[in-house]
Amino acid sequence: MTKMRSLLTISVLALLSACDQPAPVEVLTPVRVVAARALADNIELGYSAQVTPETQVDVAFRTDGYIALIRRVPGLGSTDRFLQAGDKVAQGDVLARIQDEQYRDKVVKAQAYLDKARAALRKAELDYQRATALNETRSITGPDYDAARKEYETTLAGVDGAQAQLDEANIKLSDTALLAPMNGTILQRQIEIGTLVHSGSVGFVLANTNSVKVVFGIPDVVLKDFQLGSRLNIRTASLPKTVFPGVVTEIAPAADKRTRVFEVSLIVQNPDGALRAGMVASLDVDASMMPREVTVVPINAIVRSADGGFGLFVVEQGDDGAVARLRSVQTGQVLGNLITITSGVSIGDQVIVTGTAQVSDMQPVKVVP
Repeated sequence: MTKMRSLLTISVLALLSACDQPAPVEVLTPVRVVAARALADNIELGYSAQVTPETQVDVAFRTDGYIALIRRVPGLGSTDRFLQAGDKVAQGDVLARIQDEQYRDKVVKAQAYLDKARAALRKAELDYQRATALNETRSITGPDYDAARKEYETTLAGVDGAQAQLDEANIKLSDTALLAPMNGTILQRQIEIGTLVHSGSVGFVLANTNSVKVVFGIPDVVLKDFQLGSRLNIRTASLPKTVFPGVVTEIAPAADKRTRVFEVSLIVQNPDGALRAGMVASLDVDASMMPREVTVVPINAIVRSADGGFGLFVVEQGDDGAVARLRSVQTGQVLGNLITITSGVSIGDQVIVTGTAQVSDMQPVKVVP
């Protein structure tokens, strides 16, 4: 009995001790927020653009064989070197040659066939002339006259066929030389001495960079302000003080499905070659071209939404405090470290910019400065 009373006393004391323990405190995820705002009047709209050649072609072979020659140009000092990327060529320059012995042999053989056909034609022509004279005096039978005429016509056709074979052989021989189709700059060389090439194999990539195409994307909210023939200026990081004037020559009729921007192309004259293919250029557009009702948020606020698109977290006040709510949004143009939002958020909404990786939809959060 005494032992039972002791156990009961210990149980009561343990229960009282548990009641004295404070309840666990829920730890809130700290986040930083900024308010979604309207586009400022003084913001600079910088569009990133890519420089590409206005004209670019793959210079390909039209016949088969092994590369025997690649054009050589002056190199360092007194040595020369093979043509390579960055070298300029003129229309008609021989860029490379295929081994042509078999093609020369075919020309010789075709020439021999043509000479033989011409000799046969001369004999058939004389026989036909004699048969024609005898036929006028009725001194030859009709079948003999017809045979002489047929032989003449056959040998005449044979000469035409032999001439066509010779012409084809000469074309094949000329095709062993790969010629530059225009004045331009070599972008790539894809062959070496001894390379086996076939009809259609690309030997060089050639571009005319006397004028270049500058391509950039714009959102639909400013599409109406861009017209064919409009004049705009671009700059590059390598030449920040140089302004390159360009003319709008193409506006995409539909937006890109992924980025939802419209592609616009400028043609910029580039006679001195200062702009090179692959350069990244920037294009400044008057901020007044962007409507003031456009909403912008920091680009680091953007996350992936549940439907695979884009979203962001907005802090809302509930009955138990602040919670993070994931909203799907439609994004527009990137403006420096800001991005335009065309739907899904309103001006003044508190958007999470720090802590987006640690929160989920409906999660309680703590806003920190």
